[in-house]
Amino acid sequence: MKERFDSIIIGAGMGGMCAAARLTAAGQRVLVLEKSPYLGGRCSHRVKNECRVTTGAIMIPMTPTSAIREAFDLLDVPMNMIELTGRMRYRLQHGEYDQQQSGGGLRGVIKFALQDDEEQTTRLFQEFVFAMEHIPSDRNTFREWLEKRTGNDDVINLFQGFCAALMGTNLHEIPAGEFFRFLVNSSRGSRFGMVAKGNGELMEALAEAIQLRGSRILTRTSCREIVVEHGRASGVLAHSKDRGEETFAANDILSNTGPDRTVILSGGREKFDTNYLAKLDRFPHQAPIFHISFLTDAPLIEDFDGCLVFGNNKNLIYLEIPSLISPEISPSGRYLHTAFGAPTDATTKNLTAEFENTLHELELNFPGKLASAEFLVKAKHSGQSPGMHRWAGYMLPVSTSIKNLFNVGDGNAAPGTIGTEGAASSAKEAVKQILKRQP
Repeated sequence: MKERFDSIIIGAGMGGMCAAARLTAAGQRVLVLEKSPYLGGRCSHRVKNECRVTTGAIMIPMTPTSAIREAFDLLDVPMNMIELTGRMRYRLQHGEYDQQQSGGGLRGVIKFALQDDEEQTTRLFQEFVFAMEHIPSDRNTFREWLEKRTGNDDVINLFQGFCAALMGTNLHEIPAGEFFRFLVNSSRGSRFGMVAKGNGELMEALAEAIQLRGSRILTRTSCREIVVEHGRASGVLAHSKDRGEETFAANDILSNTGPDRTVILSGGREKFDTNYLAKLDRFPHQAPIFHISFLTDAPLIEDFDGCLVFGNNKNLIYLEIPSLISPEISPSGRYLHTAFGAPTDATTKNLTAEFENTLHELELNFPGKLASAEFLVKAKHSGQSPGMHRWAGYMLPVSTSIKNLFNVGDGNAAPGTIGTEGAASSAKEAVKQILKRQP
């Protein structure tokens, strides 16, 4: 006899886990299926040489109005975070700039890029303020918007680093409107932090609260099929090594596997209507990311407990030294560093060559300091496990053309959100739609 749940969630990334928390808090009995032994997806960690190395996310939103924080608060789960708000450093060819924690961050970085030219700074800053108050069209890219207002290469390079590091795609790949929606959302009292003992601890704490409320989480359990009958999702066929094949039934199915994978699990494109497929096929570009984590006996930057964004490279975009933020991340006397890079163009990427250039640019930025580094991760996140499933500004809605089937995750983020916050926002919207139908 099939075991029945109110909702089944496929995948325990941030979108799946936040959906499970919200549905459980609303009184539903939920089943979460996760094919790996770990929870969190790109918001988890792996232990390597006694270090807690992120699987992707580092800066996690922690504002009370964040969709992530809301999900944790619904189940009274504390977030063991170290705040990093405002601890940003930008590097261009002519120098570095530390963001002022007292405010004025946007004007400050523009002034830095323009090398203290007050007149140009005021003019360009006013253009940004106007665009934040009157969101421009998405018909043009942010690069096109910017180049109409400045020909300064340092400004363009700075915002290229900003976009790639914080939004996951290049400034020529982001619609202008979406950039400013993100800027507005991220400037309204936003707070960010790093999990003190690794992202996996955060997700395990949420999982414990979910299961204490009567829901169930099965790891090492893959979804083989989403059962679709008469245009409606009604259950899943799952498989695990210990239990073999199992069929579970539910009123609603939420997939955190990415929109493309959801179509495959549901039986293929013939199960979906043409309008939904048109949305799926329009700009179907994933956002690859390069991830490099390594240990050294001394930090590459002394007394730096923040986030360094690069605007002086083609591929290297971001560096953080988690050990200087939370000593619990790595063994005493050893310093864990995490760097990220991205292709210069996601549609014409050469992952191997551009990953090697990311490593080269890391050496150029810190000459002679990596000779004895112990590399723990050298990864190209792409394919079925990309940095993000969709570009910023080209997200799909959470609902599908199959009744009771929803997508959650970073391919279905709300406008103006991205990454982990975007995934959590998709869970918020999907759960809202599910609960709205209930009497």
